[in-house]
Amino acid sequence: MTMYISATFKELTRKRVFLVTLILTVLFMILFALGVRELAGVTGLSQASPAERMLNGMVLMVLGLFFAQLLTAFFVFFSAMGTVTGEQESGLLLAVAARSIPRWRLYLAKWLGHAVWITVYCAALFLSLVWAIHSFAGLPILIGDLLRGLVLFIWMPLLLLTLTMLGSVYLPMLGNGICSALLYGFALFSGLVEGISVYGGVNPAVEKFALVTGLLLPTDSVYRRSLYELVGGADWAGLAISDMGPFSISNVPSNAFLLYTVGYAAIMLLLGCRAFSRKDL
Repeated sequence: MTMYISATFKELTRKRVFLVTLILTVLFMILFALGVRELAGVTGLSQASPAERMLNGMVLMVLGLFFAQLLTAFFVFFSAMGTVTGEQESGLLLAVAARSIPRWRLYLAKWLGHAVWITVYCAALFLSLVWAIHSFAGLPILIGDLLRGLVLFIWMPLLLLTLTMLGSVYLPMLGNGICSALLYGFALFSGLVEGISVYGGVNPAVEKFALVTGLLLPTDSVYRRSLYELVGGADWAGLAISDMGPFSISNVPSNAFLLYTVGYAAIMLLLGCRAFSRKDL
């Protein structure tokens, strides 16, 4: 099984989308770091009071992580949307599946191979972004908050990976990518609706739609809990992320909801292993 994990790992690195993603991510981080540094110089953050510096740093953190999660999501889409049907169409899957290994183990090995790269990518992106804001905007970050935020930020694309791979068993590569992207967009929309609901005036039907979407794909809720933990949880989060329009966090996902996401991922993996075992290659 280790051999199949390694093969998936190498196959992913050979894809052009991997190289393009790395180049665009590095470009994004350079521009973001330069932007934060220039903004800190223009607004005089170094001469501001500690409270003002913390508030401005939190706002930058919210905006930076919002775009960072978009990068991680599209990295998952383009790398995993053809995991099964894409390889089936090319004939590669038939050669691999002919070996004496249970199909469910092959499916799990592919998931783990993708998960390793996604974890490395997300950790590097997250830590680079936090370092830029901490260094240039002067936002203090506690190690405990950083680790909790990092774990949850990585968990978000892993949830998306489980759903995208399950879809790759049933749908063509392009159709799976579109379907996964739409579900992710609906989840993102539900989070923005929750942010707007802080000010009232949201239609109840829209709120119910956002709730159902959040349960079908809880990625945005995990992202918001990651952001909440990173900026200090109950101690400091209310300073900046409770009054930022659509980026506001009105309801922080509970620990029970995080447990739900663990069960969600386990069920998606189980369904994927079962469907792949029965799939006609």
